[in-house]
Amino acid sequence: MQIVESSKRMGVLIDSIRVLSIAARMKIKAEAVVVFALLLAAALPVANAYAQSEGATKLPPAQSGQNYARASEFLADHRDRYRIPTAITDANGEFVFHRVGAGEYYVFVQPADEHLPSAEAAPFPPQTGDTAADAARLEQYKKDFTKITVNGESPVQIDLRVRNPHFGVISGRIVNANGEPAAGANVSAMRTSERVFGTSMHTRENGAYRIIGLPAGEYIVSASPPPKTINGGERPKSMEGLLGATYFPSTIDSHNSPPVVVYPDRETGDINITLAVRSLHSVAGTVRKESDGHPVAGATVRLTRKAGEDQASGTENAAGIEASMSNYFSATDTQGRWSVSNLPDGKYTIFVRPAPVVSADAETQKFVEKRQDLTVAGADVEDLAIEVSVGGRISGRVTVEEGSASTPQILIAAGSAIARVGPEGTFTVSGVPEGEFPLSVIIRPPKVFYVRSIEVNGIDLLHEKLKIRAGAEIKDIHIVISPAAP
Repeated sequence: MQIVESSKRMGVLIDSIRVLSIAARMKIKAEAVVVFALLLAAALPVANAYAQSEGATKLPPAQSGQNYARASEFLADHRDRYRIPTAITDANGEFVFHRVGAGEYYVFVQPADEHLPSAEAAPFPPQTGDTAADAARLEQYKKDFTKITVNGESPVQIDLRVRNPHFGVISGRIVNANGEPAAGANVSAMRTSERVFGTSMHTRENGAYRIIGLPAGEYIVSASPPPKTINGGERPKSMEGLLGATYFPSTIDSHNSPPVVVYPDRETGDINITLAVRSLHSVAGTVRKESDGHPVAGATVRLTRKAGEDQASGTENAAGIEASMSNYFSATDTQGRWSVSNLPDGKYTIFVRPAPVVSADAETQKFVEKRQDLTVAGADVEDLAIEVSVGGRISGRVTVEEGSASTPQILIAAGSAIARVGPEGTFTVSGVPEGEFPLSVIIRPPKVFYVRSIEVNGIDLLHEKLKIRAGAEIKDIHIVISPAAP
């Protein structure tokens, strides 16, 4: 049995002393499920109780009427405030959460292979700042999901039932122009109504693929050749756009590809694609600090085709999926190396950014975002060197004045650099570019608080721009946030 792994960004603040296990049995007819146990702080709106976390392991669906084997459990250590308990049902529909702290939880249940936009798949009701709408959404959430109370002493037994999502499946085989299986090719299915990154997977050794968990509708199906391997056969950590894709059944123009219809509880098979013969290339390089030449790990590299170049002709008026899917992403390894594959000839722009903000105390390498032009012309590009500046640094503290609203999540942005405010109200923003720009304070949820003042060394940064030189450090910025008027 092949196990497919995925991660979801979400989290919950967990403050526990005693721990215990939660055992449960799930009733479900046809789909595996990922189960999230979420701690709800009674005094806080749900969305404000979240930090950051990573998610779950998935299983392929079993046959109708069967239960599901447990692949693994991704469970929160009660000392780790940035993770949540997560489990998958076993062959009997049972799951166990270990080391769960005392408190009140909602058990969020979702099919493991459900492909939904992130906003719809989020395990908590979003907070918009509209008090009435948020309250109504929270009440509906409480009705939809099971609430449990953990006392830290006694095990908890619960029984759950899960809706049948009535998913469909697309399957087929990818071959090269000579008819040989394209092992490791990337297959994508995008809903015609969305025109954004859809669901993707890699083909097996025989070129076969099977995309599960698809809501009913029409899809555009495409395939790209296997990416160029690195380090002696390792698959690069990258996500490809579709500039080098071949669309079902064998065309490089998505407009000539007939939509594939997915029906509830049915499999649409024989969606076979023969890869078109094309001149496609890879780009590989390293990211290093310009100050000392040390490699930068965990940086995000985005490569996008410049506007005005058509996929097929290389000249003008890119449209449809090709325009929206012209972005290629990669992440640098510990040696600062990155690579992307399946790029047609053309002019591109490379953007290099630090790793996304995960938490206030996350160990990430910060630097000033870098932009660099690149031309791909008839050959692979190797050993492309990109140097980044560590930039400036600002730090300070945030005071939240008391009010009826709960404590918000706060981010501080200076130019392209951003950081979270820690639990003690302090912040440090690294990788600040040289120049003059407003100091931005991002408050979540919006409209509940406002920024009353920003000061440093007698300067009113609420009305004046922040000025910083390369490599400089500005300390003791004081920001005051107050509750907004009801």
